[in-house]
Amino acid sequence: MTPTPNPAPQPKAPQWPTKRRRGPNLPVQLKYAALLSTASGFVNLVMIFVMAWFIQRNYSLFMADELGVSAQVIEMVRNEQQMLEIALFILFLFSISVMFTASFLVTRKLIGPIAALKRHLQLFARGEWSRTFRLRKNDEFKELEKIVNGIRETHLAEISGKKEAS
Repeated sequence: MTPTPNPAPQPKAPQWPTKRRRGPNLPVQLKYAALLSTASGFVNLVMIFVMAWFIQRNYSLFMADELGVSAQVIEMVRNEQQMLEIALFILFLFSISVMFTASFLVTRKLIGPIAALKRHLQLFARGEWSRTFRLRKNDEFKELEKIVNGIRETHLAEISGKKEAS
């Protein structure tokens, strides 16, 4: 039996980039936003516990001398202490939400250009050199746009130089 020759490999059809989705970097952004929020939350929690400890200590000193204080004043002081503890808890939740929102917006500005660069380099790897690289006008790392487009122009010039030499 004679071995059958392998058929010639079929050329791959060009792969067009998939349509860009809104927020493709969401998992990465959430990861860093959660990390920054956790760190700031820990710092806020420590500060709030220290403040609550001082409030508790001052109220305890005041309440230790209950003989000279009326029952009405004691009740008012306890209510005020509860209100301060609730206010500290609300402050903690507010600071966590503000920090999460701020860190999410910051990571969007940092991760967006990196993800765009990754997508464009994947185009280069597939042999798609016709598209110019563009970032949003207010993105960080705007100089990446000039560098990547310079690489693209150099590559296209080399290809056209080789074609002319042939």
